[in-house]
Amino acid sequence: MKKMSKILLVIMVVFLGACSSMNIDTSKYKITTETLKEPYKVMDEILIRESILSDWYNNEEPVRYLTTRQIIKKDGKEEVFLNSLKTKKITDEDIEKFNELTKKYLNKLEKKYKLKDENIKNTKELIKNLVIGYNVVYSTTAKHIMTVVATESERNYVLELNKKSEDEMTDKDRTKVRKLLNKWLERKEFFDGESIYSAEVSKDTVKLVELSKKKELTSLELNNLNAKAMEVAFPELISTLSRWGK
Repeated sequence: MKKMSKILLVIMVVFLGACSSMNIDTSKYKITTETLKEPYKVMDEILIRESILSDWYNNEEPVRYLTTRQIIKKDGKEEVFLNSLKTKKITDEDIEKFNELTKKYLNKLEKKYKLKDENIKNTKELIKNLVIGYNVVYSTTAKHIMTVVATESERNYVLELNKKSEDEMTDKDRTKVRKLLNKWLERKEFFDGESIYSAEVSKDTVKLVELSKKKELTSLELNNLNAKAMEVAFPELISTLSRWGK
């Protein structure tokens, strides 16, 4: 019985650790009795800076997104508590509870994006785009994928599939392409700052490049970094992240 109890305890510890996937170092934010008089403003700032992608909250104000999705329920205990901070004398316990709620909401926003078949708008055109990119001399995401990310067998598969017309492509072909793309999203070498900047220069791409420089990326960070890069690189062929599977 003792041995079984120890095993169950280990399983519980592992499970709880897995559930607590997103951790926030709140010490780097100025969370004080004064700043918490504007709790939603502080929470928005933290969630924006800690989120991997603004797509997690539809590029809106995070708290507004959480409220409209009923994650922060109207007149619920959590909303009542947050609103009370505007007028009450704030204690250390209030700050601790605010920190826990912020972490909870970040975990609620967290999404790992995966392509579904319908997220590829035109499989033939995407394959054609990869083959054209493979043959150009300048830096593009398509060229990077075909020369660095794809294995030799994967590259040959793409080249052979390109010989098929749109009408000759089957649902099986489309599903296989989608699975291949999702496999590429898991590879560290997928992201290439130079080619992403050739597609778009924006606050989003700057943030992506900065994230890519981290020494140790989690599987979630790596996948979503690459997913956003794919969306940016093929806007006419890949649907926006909000439509992807999770």
